[in-house]
Amino acid sequence: MKKIIIAACMALLGCGSVFAQQGKQAIGGNLSYGTEIESVGIGLKYQYNITDQIRIEPSMNYFFKNDGLSMFDINANIHYLFPIASNISLYPLAGFTYTNWHLDLGKAGDYDVSGSDGKFGVNLGAGMEFDLDKSWSLNFDIKYQLISDLDQAVFNFGVAYNF
Repeated sequence: MKKIIIAACMALLGCGSVFAQQGKQAIGGNLSYGTEIESVGIGLKYQYNITDQIRIEPSMNYFFKNDGLSMFDINANIHYLFPIASNISLYPLAGFTYTNWHLDLGKAGDYDVSGSDGKFGVNLGAGMEFDLDKSWSLNFDIKYQLISDLDQAVFNFGVAYNF
């Protein structure tokens, strides 16, 4: 399991460095809410504009424990930006996700009631980005993670530093 997570992280980081010589880049964080886990999460993201309209975004989120259940996800998404004003863009998003769910209910008699499950899936959604100035932007997006037996909608509100 750890090897899969490390390989996925390296692949996501590699996505950003392939095109590192060109385009706008940003790094940021977000607050999230997952509908299946019914919990708030925090996340980190990196964005790279391949063209003025096409952007890749590797990201990671951790959702805090709720009723013994916690989760993290690793995502690799692509956005197609539609400018609707000089500082506002809308975007559909699509990509891949790896989620890992961990359940820990403590002890029940002599038994430890815990376990985890990791699965790959697909992200589909849309969002909006608002440029505050040349260096800072805010965004809101909603994505649906299609994962066998663990589908959920994820709402993200984030801030990014552009460089």
